[in-house]
Amino acid sequence: MSREIYLDNNATTRPLPEVIDAMVVALDAGFGNASSAHSVGERARLQLRQARESVAALIGASDTQIIFTSGGTEANNVVLASVVQRPNACRRIVTSQVEHSSVLHMGKYLESMGCEVVYLPVDRYGLISLDDLDEAIRPQTDLVSIQWVNNETGTIQPIESIGLLCRARNVRFHTDAAQAVGKLPVAVESLPIDFLTFTAHKLHGPSGVGAICAKDPQLIRSQLHGGPQENGRRSGSENLPGIVGFGVAASIRHSQQDVTIATYGYLRNRFERRILDSIPGVEVNGSAEHRVCNTTNLMFPHVDGQALVARLDQVGVQCSQSSACTNHRPEPSYVLRAMGLSEDAAYSSVRFSVAAGTTSKALDYAAQEIERICSQLREFELNLVPSGVYQKQVG
Repeated sequence: MSREIYLDNNATTRPLPEVIDAMVVALDAGFGNASSAHSVGERARLQLRQARESVAALIGASDTQIIFTSGGTEANNVVLASVVQRPNACRRIVTSQVEHSSVLHMGKYLESMGCEVVYLPVDRYGLISLDDLDEAIRPQTDLVSIQWVNNETGTIQPIESIGLLCRARNVRFHTDAAQAVGKLPVAVESLPIDFLTFTAHKLHGPSGVGAICAKDPQLIRSQLHGGPQENGRRSGSENLPGIVGFGVAASIRHSQQDVTIATYGYLRNRFERRILDSIPGVEVNGSAEHRVCNTTNLMFPHVDGQALVARLDQVGVQCSQSSACTNHRPEPSYVLRAMGLSEDAAYSSVRFSVAAGTTSKALDYAAQEIERICSQLREFELNLVPSGVYQKQVG
């Protein structure tokens, strides 16, 4: 099988050729340390400044608000850790049960440090309740952290309403926007968001580089101690090639965002409709109305999702059951379980996500193989499993 149909783009995306070319230049002819006082250092500083401006432009922010990190996980950790380090802080943090593991695990760590962390439930569509959030915010609350778009289902939280509620209650608001930036319009300056975090490799930039956008960068406390890089917010020589690649990816997405969103939505909807029409009983997990353009999470009743993913990989189609950060764990998706799915339904669910380079022809092939393999797996499962155990249990 020579073809490769990559439909796991929420895990990571293939770097664009322009990104790779720019990174090669930064590694070779454009190399330099931005902290050096000579002309080569000045060249590196210019590249950093240009990349910072491009990244800021993509999200409608000022370049002075951008702090580069090693990725989304570090960015999320730094924001939450900065709350702990403020005087008289880390009394109470409010987040949700369906956050990325980098937020959930950091929350557990902060609990061990004596901080109270509240994990809001979600409904069957993966949405938090604003009433629940309002009730969870107390006078001692230091931060609300709610992801903009869920990495498994693509569900979009009502970020502006959440931010306005936080502002009314005088609480700082952080959103993990790794799956939002580049897939929906983002204008940080006009939104009630204090901290926004995102990463390059979700929009065809390189792995290993992300960013924090902080309305007030003074609130970010460095977790690495050494030099004055990133205006003292993150010590250590910057990853110049990675940041340059991030800047190019951001610039390309900024110039093509409307077309990209429309194309992704068309491809996802066409693929999803074919699956729903051809395989009996398949259901969409999450909100069909409040969902990012490129993602579909489908529950295939009477199908072992892990077996489906493995069999598809054998015929050149890559997809996944959950976040790449938790994909090798034997437990069912904690996101889908929080949404009310039974263990069996969660095990029977698979995520597909499109990106640049995904074509209708490729999706037709993938759908054809999904139909064929599901038919085989379903026949096998129905011969072994009593009827009814794959029904979704929703609240």
